[in-house]
Amino acid sequence: MLQPYHENKGVTVMTSSFFNEWLDEYNDFMTLYRIFGDEEYREDAKEVLNSLAAMVVRAEQYQKTVQKIMSNRVHAF
Repeated sequence: MLQPYHENKGVTVMTSSFFNEWLDEYNDFMTLYRIFGDEEYREDAKEVLNSLAAMVVRAEQYQKTVQKIMSNRVHAF
C-alpha cells in the first residue's frame, strides 16, 4: 500500500503520488458518470473528494502540531 506521508528534513509531508492516486480515482468515477450517466458514480467521485479534503485537513493539523513540538517555544493548547 502506498504510504501517504514521508519524512523530509524531519518534517512529515504528504506524498504527491498519494494525491495523484486519489485524483485518478476521482477522474475515473467522473468518466464513468459521463459515459453511463449513473448517479452512483458521481456520488462516489464526491466521496473521494470529501475524503481527500478530510485527509488534507488532518495533515495540516498534524503539521502544525509537529511544528509546535519541534519549536523551542512553550505553547498552550
